[in-house]
Amino acid sequence: MDLEPTDPQAILRLLPHGVLVVASDWRVLYANPEAERMLGSKGATLWERCPELEHTAFASGFRYALADRTELLTESALPSIGWCQARAKPTADGGLLISLRQVHAGTIETGQAKQALLIGEIGDALTREESLSAALERCTGAMVRNLDAAVARIWTVDEHEQLLELCGSAGVDMPEPALRRVRFGEHRIGQIAEDGTPYLTNDVATDPTVGANMWTKRERLVAFAGYPLRIEDRIVGVMAIYSRRPIDHDLLNSLSSIADALALGIDRKRATAARRVAEDRLRTQAEHLEVLHELGKQLVAELDVQALVQKVTHAATRLTGAQVGTCFFNVATKSDGRLRYAVYGARSEAFASVLAQVMALAPGRAIRIDDVHAPNAKFSLLPVASFLAIPIFSRSGRATAALMFGHDRPHAFDDTTERLLAGVAATAAIAMDNARLFQEARDLIAALEKSNRELDQFAYITSHDLKAPLRGIANLSQWIEEDLGDRMDEAARQHMSLLRGRVVRLEYLIAGILAYSRAARDPGDRAHVELGSAALEAWELLSPPDTAHLTVAPNLPELVGSRTQLQQVLMNLLGNAIKYNPDRELHIEVGARVLEEDNMYEVFVRDDGVGIAPEFHDKIWGLFQTLERRDKVESTGIGLSIVRKIVEAQGGRAWVESRPDHGATFFFTWPSDHDGEAQHG
Repeated sequence: MDLEPTDPQAILRLLPHGVLVVASDWRVLYANPEAERMLGSKGATLWERCPELEHTAFASGFRYALADRTELLTESALPSIGWCQARAKPTADGGLLISLRQVHAGTIETGQAKQALLIGEIGDALTREESLSAALERCTGAMVRNLDAAVARIWTVDEHEQLLELCGSAGVDMPEPALRRVRFGEHRIGQIAEDGTPYLTNDVATDPTVGANMWTKRERLVAFAGYPLRIEDRIVGVMAIYSRRPIDHDLLNSLSSIADALALGIDRKRATAARRVAEDRLRTQAEHLEVLHELGKQLVAELDVQALVQKVTHAATRLTGAQVGTCFFNVATKSDGRLRYAVYGARSEAFASVLAQVMALAPGRAIRIDDVHAPNAKFSLLPVASFLAIPIFSRSGRATAALMFGHDRPHAFDDTTERLLAGVAATAAIAMDNARLFQEARDLIAALEKSNRELDQFAYITSHDLKAPLRGIANLSQWIEEDLGDRMDEAARQHMSLLRGRVVRLEYLIAGILAYSRAARDPGDRAHVELGSAALEAWELLSPPDTAHLTVAPNLPELVGSRTQLQQVLMNLLGNAIKYNPDRELHIEVGARVLEEDNMYEVFVRDDGVGIAPEFHDKIWGLFQTLERRDKVESTGIGLSIVRKIVEAQGGRAWVESRPDHGATFFFTWPSDHDGEAQHG
């Protein structure tokens, strides 16, 4: 028998599941009777016909299928219908063909779907929520909805205190505040954590460990299931549910999978939180190091105490996160011993005026007040809630300054902040001591320069005032000798000549002392000086006798320094050779060599004269020291002292090598280069 063609519309109306077609703007183009029964018949769009869809997994699934033009199968619960399964398939005109059928409770397919959906919601909660407690609140809510439980709770382990802390709860209220914090081994929850094994009972009314009390009777609770949340051999929490129906085998299988998902999610959430804390700590440490590095550079370059303290206060206030920071310090100079302070931040002046009293009450020790307004708190007069003070000690161990910080928020400073500031205070102490030492050195240098100027003036005036009467004595002796004429005998003439010689010697001595006092203190203009030409000029200025001969080595180096001082050194050494070898043929040689390892030139003045005994090699460099009696060789004994003083001021040294009757060689070293500019001359 031939079958007659059947109307498709009639077939769709007879189907036991809902079928509907929606346009791209969600307008319902067709809905069979079963679809209208399940979703409603009033409203132009799908969302108007069934507003409940917005709160199910169908909403996101349908939108995803429409946008990506992808066929999708999804399951969720419709409050008015129950558990449903839907398939969405894109149509050629940009809409969707949706088939929807109800899945009856008790089937294996429904249990698997609920389990998959619950685990998906748990994963979504643990992924999307910022805090662990918010995520676990969502998880317990999903467990109550999907497992038909009366109560769902999740505790997490506090490893530091070895207890369980309630982090998520949903369902009917439990009258057991003690269960918010449970120690291992206490109550059934603590036993599950300690033993690491699940616990199940379908007879709550007769089990006192899980709540045989008025509450369980009032709520008609029948079953309890508690599972440890385990990561390998480590317990991270406990999950528990109460149900008004016995827990069957299928639900037990679901609970095991749910416990595994929760344990993994909690562990990852904590790891993520720990990583963020570590990252924040590293970021904070990096910021602190940057501030400390910048502060270190500033402290090295800054030698003014007040400017240095201001920089320390600014940097330390940034490090602590304080709203106001102050540093009290004592200038501790002879001219100014007043207490001063540097401030940074809002309300700084008012803060500083109060802190002066605080520092007087508690000098030389660290103070931290977490809440100034708490009962019995010290220094309640402070205009802040949190307060921190760190002393700064000098090298002598005396507290010379104090860093003080305030914040309107209580407990703004902790042990880490205190340790950090202790390090800043130690660094600041060194810098402040160095700045004070620099200031003292600068004051001493200024005082020394003033003293030297006064000494120069005194020496000049003294030499001038002493030379005038000496010249008068010399002239007077000459006049007496001329007036007496032939009436003076030979002995008297010798005495007059001796008197004039002593006057000349005294004039030379005064001039030598003046020259010694000025040696090396006024170097004059620095220049490149050819050693050979300087030696020849010094020789000409000495007007040597015909018996003395000078040889200057070729290609002598250029020395950098004062031309006048170098000539003074050469004239004293050449003049000494002439002075102590009169009336004999004398040969003098000037030469030099490079000392590469010391970056120096070694210059020598060698003669073939009478020589110097070894026991006098050190003595001759002292003031007023001569080898011959002054009646025999006229000498002030100052020349070699001037040589050594000038050479040592240049960073060199001077010495002699000699033996009697084998001549003498005087050496001195001179730097081969100097910092700064030098003129050629």
